[in-house]
Amino acid sequence: MSESDAMRQGMREIDFVLHSSWRLGKTIVAGWTYQGSRISFCFSEPYNVLGRATDLPRLIRGKRMMGPRTFAETCKALRARAVQMDLPFSIGGAKGEINPLLIENLVKRYAVMETASRAVILFDIVGFSRHTPLEQVAQLSSLEYSINSAVKRMNGAGLRTELARSTVGDGFYVWNRAKGLEGDLRCWLALLLILADNALARQKGDPRLVPTLRAAFSIGSHFSYHQVEGTTPRGFEYIVGDVTITLARIIAKALPNQVLAGSFNRELPPNAKEQAMDTPAFLARASAMAEKLNDVEIGRLPLLAMRATPTGPIGSRQTGSLLYRIGDKHGYVHQAFNIRAVIEREDSDSLMLGLAADQLSGFAAEAVPYEAKGAAKAKA
Repeated sequence: MSESDAMRQGMREIDFVLHSSWRLGKTIVAGWTYQGSRISFCFSEPYNVLGRATDLPRLIRGKRMMGPRTFAETCKALRARAVQMDLPFSIGGAKGEINPLLIENLVKRYAVMETASRAVILFDIVGFSRHTPLEQVAQLSSLEYSINSAVKRMNGAGLRTELARSTVGDGFYVWNRAKGLEGDLRCWLALLLILADNALARQKGDPRLVPTLRAAFSIGSHFSYHQVEGTTPRGFEYIVGDVTITLARIIAKALPNQVLAGSFNRELPPNAKEQAMDTPAFLARASAMAEKLNDVEIGRLPLLAMRATPTGPIGSRQTGSLLYRIGDKHGYVHQAFNIRAVIEREDSDSLMLGLAADQLSGFAAEAVPYEAKGAAKAKA
């Protein structure tokens, strides 16, 4: 057996062991480790893993790959016996060894994981239920195309982006699989490209077949899991958590064509001068990154500039951003900014995205002046 055949066979055997131990979701992977060609998995019931996660956050945070000591402590805490198997190859980074990240990606399908901070978008198709089934599928397909086109443009400009999505019936949650500040900034730029493609499609196409959108963006925590379909976990993930709840609540009051950005403080790397970046500062940083997209074609015309800012009070004498307080059906209040974006293209009028301040008369939210505080203000 050749080296490549042995690796493929080994990966199939790993998946077989994972699937057998998973038992249709009765248990999930809490962690795994390896030594040479021997690999060990810690399986336990979801309620046991999640029930202990508050006191032992390592059970759901970070990679499922663990060092031998952490793995042993995990098995002991969960009172679980390790499942071991020997492979026809060694695991590691040397030549002839299989990269442990390949195994990690396979293991994640059988785990529940928490991400402390990630940018997520929610697209909602306005009036979706009032359209015929044919029109609905056409609108979803159009939105899918806009998402895929944005990814192609981002990657073509050297801004590596991999957008994952999960459907909500009349739209999608969308997020960048790449984590970190750079991944979040690229997620925001992808949002603008998606909306620009959609706006141009609506100018040229049948309005029944191209969706009118409203969009929300925020950064926060969430859990990731893979939906069970039949007897096998699907190959792509779903997310649920604080950030998806926030998005669902704020978009419920959004107007057609409106773009909202949640009020957040994005933590910065340890070597940064400030600890966090607020929403306006985040948008300013993203506008600077957008220069890397210059000359990318949008609607067959080169991009010259792309920027987005929160709207402020109506009137030339008033300055600053307005923060909107949005109440939900449960009595909770969520805060968001109304965003206005401009896309400048060569030999073309400006393409405006979102709603201007004087177009918000039907927006059921309380507007209050926004004041940046502490580190976030300094960063802006």
